[in-house]
Amino acid sequence: MNFADIENTWRSPHNRPPAAQLEKQKMEFVADLRRRRRGNLIFLGLILSLLLFMTGKVVLQVIWSDPALNRVDLAREWAIIPFFALPWIGWLLMVRLHWRHHVRHPHSDASISASVAALLDENRAERARYKFIAGLLVTSVLMLPIIVYQLMEVGKAGREIVIPALVIYPAYVVGMLIWSWFHHQRKLLPRKTELEALLKSYD
Repeated sequence: MNFADIENTWRSPHNRPPAAQLEKQKMEFVADLRRRRRGNLIFLGLILSLLLFMTGKVVLQVIWSDPALNRVDLAREWAIIPFFALPWIGWLLMVRLHWRHHVRHPHSDASISASVAALLDENRAERARYKFIAGLLVTSVLMLPIIVYQLMEVGKAGREIVIPALVIYPAYVVGMLIWSWFHHQRKLLPRKTELEALLKSYD
């Protein structure tokens, strides 16, 4: 095959899709990216609402003077502070990932390669979110024995709390970690490989 044959093959309609098809593909990628971004925003909003509700209840118990509300004594129950700080740290990290993704891809709808690059970066951010959440879950399990001990010391809980806190919750965390690992290996990593190949082909 000479150079002319190679050039004709490269310029073939089978090798170079028509503009309408390329535009359709671009819009599909852009729609997928927008759907993923919107889903992430909804997830962050739901987590924020839950965190505000839970933190508000704890703050009220700390500052309210009515003994009937089972006021928290931070001198003897200090472990509750880092325990409730964990989800806030996770939420802030996820917000940072979301923001940095937007900053890196302000014009993701400009071309197919730009939209695929944005999708690839969104995939990277999602994999990072899974790792952050896994780390926070493991840390919460490690902190629970301290919290259980403090609750029992101040008389707010008895031995009935041991099984839920030190057996059932860790088992739940292990189940979440296993599911996250399978999702990461079976969906996120193959998606990463697919997007990398697409980006290379469109570039």
